[in-house]
Amino acid sequence: MPKDRTVTNKKIIQYMKEEFLAYGYEKASLNRVSANVGITTAGLYKHFKGKEDMFHFLVKDTLDAFDAIAQSGEEQMESDASYNPFDDDWATFWVEFIFEHYDGFKLLVCCSEGSVYEDFEERMIEHEEREDKRYHEILKASGKKVKEISDMQWHMLATAYTHLVFEIVRHDMGRTEALKHMRFVSELLYPGWKDIYGIE
Repeated sequence: MPKDRTVTNKKIIQYMKEEFLAYGYEKASLNRVSANVGITTAGLYKHFKGKEDMFHFLVKDTLDAFDAIAQSGEEQMESDASYNPFDDDWATFWVEFIFEHYDGFKLLVCCSEGSVYEDFEERMIEHEEREDKRYHEILKASGKKVKEISDMQWHMLATAYTHLVFEIVRHDMGRTEALKHMRFVSELLYPGWKDIYGIE
């Protein structure tokens, strides 16, 4: 009778997540994972192609969820010039979203060095900067009295916001602390953003 690979696969996923979270991608050991599961390292490769495949499996749902949110925001921004993102409670949204995908974000932000995802945060900054500029152009075209700022200033603003959002996982904040943190971030950055966008 063949072994129940479903049970083994679940154990592999559990222990490889613990391994990556504890040691990061570069120092993670497949030998340790296989020993914890109770199989050979060769047996591990029957379930995953290697370390990169394992890491991708663990972060894929988080990346897909983030892409879906980004696409939804872009579509709303493009289709409705009256859309005001500052009317939404982004502090609560980001806290809930991060905690829904906490391990994935922890892996991407804190444990991905050496993997193809080690520039994850930089890519998020580039996305934020691109969308901020696009929203600025949409508002400008609609007649809003927007404020012109330099590319470096756009980059600094996007970097600050993205970095501050991910402080939640970098510092292992609980939900209450994370919400207080994000409300502070909103109070800190939103007035400047609204001034740039010509939103009262």
